[in-house]
Amino acid sequence: MELKFTGIGAAYYPILGSNCAFFEHDNCLYLIDCGESTFRAMFSRNEIYDYDNIVVLLTHLHADHIGSLGSFLSFCKNVLDKKVLLAAEEDTIVNILAQSGVHTDKYNFTTDFKECEADGLSIYVKREIHAEDMLCCGFIFECNGEKIYYSGDTSNVPSDILNAFLSGEIKTMYQECTFLDKDSTSHFSLKKLCEIIPYEERQRVYCMHLGDDIEDDIVKAGFRVPKIV
Repeated sequence: MELKFTGIGAAYYPILGSNCAFFEHDNCLYLIDCGESTFRAMFSRNEIYDYDNIVVLLTHLHADHIGSLGSFLSFCKNVLDKKVLLAAEEDTIVNILAQSGVHTDKYNFTTDFKECEADGLSIYVKREIHAEDMLCCGFIFECNGEKIYYSGDTSNVPSDILNAFLSGEIKTMYQECTFLDKDSTSHFSLKKLCEIIPYEERQRVYCMHLGDDIEDDIVKAGFRVPKIV
């Protein structure tokens, strides 16, 4: 299972684009978040035109993760005649979209991520520690027996996720790494990642949601950085 990224930047480092990944499975396009730069990036690619079925999975509701969602949903329905399935943990996003003129006649909505699964693909929601005023989650995707972990925005790596990764149960981690060495109650750092991931396992970890020009430091530490497509 391969994730492609239209952006790997944090909210205050837009030069790398809004952090967003997508993948394709069973003739369906899956988009993880839809930040300020995401609609423009996807508009310029083939996937939203090629796939009749499109799913958007939201990790949380900060602007750098939903900033162009309304335009994306409206474009898919009004121009492409495709009704996107939007999944989030709570229906707050429905009210936010309605305030911007994008109502539920433009998309389908669910709080049950199991409705987004397909043959050979299972989606597990993982609670993350990021913001006190909203639910925030990451995902475990299991595709044809292979598991990957996508952290979303978080200030920790849950112990069960770390153990599953180190044992090989989780093949690949996509872990937010906003800071180089700064401690934060909302975001993770390269320093903390180095403390918990042995060097020999670091090539299985992709660092994303970068808050500065730290790509060289990440690579030097033995981790990987997703390429922006």
